[in-house]
Amino acid sequence: RAMRVYGPVQHRLLQKAAVILPTSAQYLATSPTLARHRERCLIVPLGIETEAFQDADPDRVAALHARYGPRFVLFSGKHRYYKGLPVLVEAAAAISAPVVIAGDGPERAAVMEIAASCGVSIHFPGHLEHADLVAHLHACSVFVFPSVARSEAFGISIMEAHAAGRPVVATRLGTGVELINEDGKTGYNVPPKDPHALAEAVNSLLADPERREIMGAYAKTRVEAEFHAAHLAQREFQCYQEATQ
Repeated sequence: RAMRVYGPVQHRLLQKAAVILPTSAQYLATSPTLARHRERCLIVPLGIETEAFQDADPDRVAALHARYGPRFVLFSGKHRYYKGLPVLVEAAAAISAPVVIAGDGPERAAVMEIAASCGVSIHFPGHLEHADLVAHLHACSVFVFPSVARSEAFGISIMEAHAAGRPVVATRLGTGVELINEDGKTGYNVPPKDPHALAEAVNSLLADPERREIMGAYAKTRVEAEFHAAHLAQREFQCYQEATQ
């Protein structure tokens, strides 16, 4: 309903832009808004400083294994409506390892209530400082990213997990999520809002340590080569220079 008013304003703004920088070909291809401005779109993904996620404190990792067990499944990020956390809660009953839902946000209390009402044992450690986040990423066996709406345009948390060498189970949204999580190579992408498919993909990785290691190693190499913030910032700056010449 808001787009009835905001849509024309947004269109006029985009018409005035010399260049528009969508963050993935997947999002551009499926965006009705950008379809009208495709000729001025240049794709520049988002990036992270991958080295910030590569080394974890071994004592913190050991403490997490003592707390959650030798294998656990991790989500970390803002608890917003499009993150699909109720789907993860439903899937948790069928996942063959403890589930940890880290982070905070407007949906956290509701998600915890759903977990309590379902009788599912899920850990909610809350917001993690950077060192604790890195430890969780290195300690987990599989990272899960169950988003359900196109508001999830990219997936920074996926890149963080990849930088730590962890495979990811994410969802197919027609956005940058599918650019970052290369299906069958860095993990798996399943249909959104499907707890059965989510649990099945997670369990397949939990049951195959060798495949987890291969996927995690490839994911780490790929994120370092293709999604380092320094390289992508340079590309974005070049786009800016060309647009202002």
